[in-house]
Amino acid sequence: MRNNLDRELWQNSTLFCGVDEVGRGALAGPVVAAAVILPPHSEIDGADDSKKLTPNLRRKLEVEIKQRVLAWSISSADHRYVERHNVANAAFHAMRKAVKRLDIRPALVLADGFAIPDMKIPCQGIIGGDARSLSIACASIIAKVFRDRLMTSMARRYPGYGFERHVGYGTAEHLRALRELGPSPIHRRTYAPVRAVATATP
Repeated sequence: MRNNLDRELWQNSTLFCGVDEVGRGALAGPVVAAAVILPPHSEIDGADDSKKLTPNLRRKLEVEIKQRVLAWSISSADHRYVERHNVANAAFHAMRKAVKRLDIRPALVLADGFAIPDMKIPCQGIIGGDARSLSIACASIIAKVFRDRLMTSMARRYPGYGFERHVGYGTAEHLRALRELGPSPIHRRTYAPVRAVATATP
């Protein structure tokens, strides 16, 4: 990763973690966050914003990242939390929990996007952070692979929606299944496409 913002922090011997979330735009399933602490001066070839990577490369990198990190953790906020508190607050909640679950306490948190509110550790928000910070990119990859696996398991529990292919996002296939089958128990009923189907269902 060129222009890796982590390098300056490593030069200053700052112990920090990168944190990112995935699933914000999905119509179903949880928001998942991961936090990662990398060894100083790490280089992981191919690591980037998880959305830019193929599923196979993400899975390969996830294995390498977990082998090389000093610490990593996963957390989530389920569809009910999204419905009650909105998706932005759900994402912040999941990221706070992921940082708290790290076996090592960092001195600084680098968060993709905006700084996480109500953190007890200094937090810096970085717009486009998953393309600018190796630590955030690695967190993004771990979170994405975990959530994809979870949604694949949900496809077996709730067949017909195609969760194993679109992992809950609003593809044409998903919207068609939603209209035909109605919302599943893990759909976010506060999201407009789901709400429209739910209110139309007798």
